[in-house]
Amino acid sequence: MDINLYYTEMGRENPGVPIIFLHGNGGNSSSFFYLFTHYAKTRRVIAIDTRGHGRSPRGDGEFTLSRFRDDLHGFMVENNIPKADLIGYSDGGNIALLFALAYPEMVNSMVLAGANLFPKGLEDKDMRWIRDTWKKSKKALRRNPQNVKALTTYELMCLMVNEPNISPESLSKINCPALVIVGDRDAIKPEHSKLIADSLPDGKLVTIKGGHDVVKSNSSDFIKATDDFYLYVLNKSTR
Repeated sequence: MDINLYYTEMGRENPGVPIIFLHGNGGNSSSFFYLFTHYAKTRRVIAIDTRGHGRSPRGDGEFTLSRFRDDLHGFMVENNIPKADLIGYSDGGNIALLFALAYPEMVNSMVLAGANLFPKGLEDKDMRWIRDTWKKSKKALRRNPQNVKALTTYELMCLMVNEPNISPESLSKINCPALVIVGDRDAIKPEHSKLIADSLPDGKLVTIKGGHDVVKSNSSDFIKATDDFYLYVLNKSTR
């Protein structure tokens, strides 16, 4: 890996498989503050700043979800983490899906919050805003190629305009337990979240009150859903 990802870690003394948190587009590891502190009481927890987000450097080369997926792989190898429970929010959920497809042996379970398989999975109004912002940043770069703010916005919007591109059929290869969490006023279409859960061999869907940011705005219901899910994962592993 050409860069060192910034990360926060707690509960290293706790036994078992660690939880790795993957934030959304334009965010950083602080998105998971409430979940992070909740699970740090009993689990080893690690929250990563994705390449070009938060305190992680951008590095050179492509800026894609596949690159972020491989960054996660490099991070886990370098830190001697053979397997993890992944909690991914928005683009973090998309990264988790790509990671589970590429490195299934390294994923114990997944919680996917507001994830999507392809851009059309987003509500039309949200996609219009993303496309408008993408076009404006593109125009700003044409006027001034050195505009750092416009370049950052353009790269972030490109991730949502062009990615991900995951076929529902491919999810049949993911055998780990997976929980799909979505807000009842989410930017992700309800039928799209259902498609993800139904396409996963061991997928479950939970809808909670809130918008796309339920991991922060409704952390209490989010934690309850993940607590119930981890109990299911534990019971399944001891059968």
